[in-house]
Amino acid sequence: MKRALLFVVVVGISGVMFGGSAHSEGPPPHSHLLLTGIELDESGEWPLSIKKCRPLANGQAVPLNAHHANLHTGRAGEAQWEAGNGVVPVFPGRTPWSNCDDLMEFFFG
Repeated sequence: MKRALLFVVVVGISGVMFGGSAHSEGPPPHSHLLLTGIELDESGEWPLSIKKCRPLANGQAVPLNAHHANLHTGRAGEAQWEAGNGVVPVFPGRTPWSNCDDLMEFFFG
């Protein structure tokens, strides 16, 4: 359950970047990063460590028709979080990260 809070942080950042109109149309095609071995602080809101970060689909956009249900939520997304893993979106120029190095810098300085 705590890992879901990290997802909320990531989705919140993405939501702020796109504003209200993007939600009605859906997000533009975008790539994702797979984070494995996530350890969160006591509040469950911020990562203390991430074992590995890997681009999914070789950094290419994942088809929008089902990706949120399969990557972030639903049974597959839940299983990822329960295993200490997570999938985060990459929106170059809109999220604070565009690759794994940027993401690690964002969370761990």
